[in-house]
Amino acid sequence: GGLHARLTVEPAVEGSGRRELKEYRRESRVVIAAGGADYINRLCMSLCSDQLADENTLPSALLGIDMVIVPVLLDNNYEVRDSRTAWRNAEPGENDRNFENTRADEVVAFPEGPSMWNEYLKSDAETAQGQGFDVLDKGITITVKKNGRILRRATGLPPFGDFIGVIEV
Repeated sequence: GGLHARLTVEPAVEGSGRRELKEYRRESRVVIAAGGADYINRLCMSLCSDQLADENTLPSALLGIDMVIVPVLLDNNYEVRDSRTAWRNAEPGENDRNFENTRADEVVAFPEGPSMWNEYLKSDAETAQGQGFDVLDKGITITVKKNGRILRRATGLPPFGDFIGVIEV
């Protein structure tokens, strides 16, 4: 599977060491979620804080279905920036309770080597933009199956509930 197999990430868990996406083959599904700072903040809240009255069990559920999330911060030129810092500095809103930015570390990996990531994401960002989507605000997601093939490309936050529902059944 092409260029994305050679993309490098560093798992959020301290001391994990860098991995190429191809190393996740057969072991994990990978969701690349790219967007601007506000999008990364919302993505972080969706995984690292309790929403409404519920305790957020998404990270353990995603771990249970072998899913790895790669948050990719894009600047106004759709260039990859320091996603780890944006994630670690995410700010909870009024509905985000018990926020802990390390809560989802077992299922998060940060992009490393921005030039390769830029090359990979450029056409997706341009295509979505050309279709009228605000890539920075809405974000784009690329879901990679365990066999390394792209399952789908979409805009918005990853539909975690759908993934869990489909895969657990």
